[in-house]
Amino acid sequence: MVQKDYDGAEGFLRKLAGDLTGPVEAHLTLVQFLKVARGTDAARAELDGLIAANGSNANAQLYGAMRATFDFDAGKTTVAITAIQDIVKAAEPSDQTRRIKSMLARMQDATGNRVGARALVEEILAEDPNNVDALKLRGGWFTADDKPGDAIVDLRAALDQSPRDPEILTLMADAYERDGSLDLAGEQLARAVEVSGAAADESLRYAKFLLRQGSPHVAETVLANARQVSPANPAILSALAQFYIGQSEWPQAQEATDVLQNLDLPDNAKAGVQALKAAIMAGQNRVDDSVALLQNEVDTSDQATAAVAMIVRTKIKEGKLDEARTYLDGALAKTPDDKGLRLLSASLDAQMGKTDAAETTYRAMIAADPTSDIPVRQLYTQLIALGKVGPATAVLDAGLTALPKSPDLRWIKAGELERDGKIDDAIAVYEGLYAEDSSNTVVANNLASLITAHHDDDASLARAEAIARRLRELDVPAFQDTYGWIAFRRGNLDEALSHLEPAAKGLPNDVLTQFHLGMLYDKMGRSADAVRQFELVQTLTAKGDPSGIQQQLEITKQALDRLKATAPAP
Repeated sequence: MVQKDYDGAEGFLRKLAGDLTGPVEAHLTLVQFLKVARGTDAARAELDGLIAANGSNANAQLYGAMRATFDFDAGKTTVAITAIQDIVKAAEPSDQTRRIKSMLARMQDATGNRVGARALVEEILAEDPNNVDALKLRGGWFTADDKPGDAIVDLRAALDQSPRDPEILTLMADAYERDGSLDLAGEQLARAVEVSGAAADESLRYAKFLLRQGSPHVAETVLANARQVSPANPAILSALAQFYIGQSEWPQAQEATDVLQNLDLPDNAKAGVQALKAAIMAGQNRVDDSVALLQNEVDTSDQATAAVAMIVRTKIKEGKLDEARTYLDGALAKTPDDKGLRLLSASLDAQMGKTDAAETTYRAMIAADPTSDIPVRQLYTQLIALGKVGPATAVLDAGLTALPKSPDLRWIKAGELERDGKIDDAIAVYEGLYAEDSSNTVVANNLASLITAHHDDDASLARAEAIARRLRELDVPAFQDTYGWIAFRRGNLDEALSHLEPAAKGLPNDVLTQFHLGMLYDKMGRSADAVRQFELVQTLTAKGDPSGIQQQLEITKQALDRLKATAPAP
């Protein structure tokens, strides 16, 4: 494979697979090889031959199910699901049938039918409580449902059956991270890299985790080891190049980029390589060389929009707005309908103070293509910056009418509703976003924060804590404030203190964060500290906008009056 001797690799795998009616695993390995090396049509032809050779036996059923997955990946979801359902109906209960049911469950889950997928998984586990595929699926769902403890139980059971399965270890890492146990999550990701032999996907996943945790040099080691295993993997090389650029290690960045450039890449990926090379030059203050490289990309490539945009942004960064405008106008004259360049043009107009021109462009783009939310978002941001709240809301609401499922527009709407004091409506929007992607940490933070701030019942507080557990070891002040306030509301004062003090230090001008710490000090009987905090709340409020925090200000005043009245005489 490394030497690109695909004929030799195929011959070797065929020898291992043996007779067409023999055991399935080696034949499935051959099919996967053909898909990678020869394409889906070659793999499908191999499956057709295997099905014909095996007639209607169990092997043929599995091969038919595998062929259905190819249809599914090609977008023929209904055809694929129907085919596997027919296979399941005709199959007798067995390990292989349960394997096919797991394939069907994954398809149903991917198409939004989690109810059907869950039912299949429960059927599988009723027959075989230790079925690895079913345990993996249910474990992932438990994590998504904020039940990481249940997920870990399932995944440990799966790991007992298959201790060197990188997918199980990755799912366990997700569960531990959702539970806020980052050290344990890191251990599972490291094990996934180990058992996969430093495979690209596992290595990239662990490296990203390490970078989030502030361990860049360990991340570099992980990526370098993965490169030794997969020296021509574009994702690994690109990640290394980006890492080295971030660390200002220019020779290493250049070497990784040069190797990447010599690979046979699609045009859009080639444009990304040019962007990396330009970033290296710009990082070394070789701005003219960077612009010249990008201009060559513009002149010689069909994928020129990204290069034009980078040239314009480079000129803007240097403060050469007029040059940027002239250059962009020239590019637009050649491709006046290019959406990316039109958006950039409107943004540049806004930076140059030509907000009316920018608004005209945005509105024209919205009218021409109501299915794109980018001009809606950019126009909304511009109008808000100009203090035109009413027109901004109208633009946002019209955008949501055209694109009711847009996550970005709904996110903006949730913030607007919160600003206007419509908290339950904001919570409802966040709940919808969270249901669609419960892995989004920022959505989780905002949802948990709003629930805790505006609901007092035990069920709401328990739900907020379940959502926010992933935040407890993250060194982000806003997240520390959310989790610390939830801990306070739940009566866990020591845990609250360990989060709210660093949060207040990290957000010294945030009124609510300082208020939360004041409330904690008061509850703990630290009167002098509480007075200091509440006075800080009043000072910060006097400098800013008190709307939206009237209740907290009244509590602050009452607390100060009480604490000062009961303070011992000097």
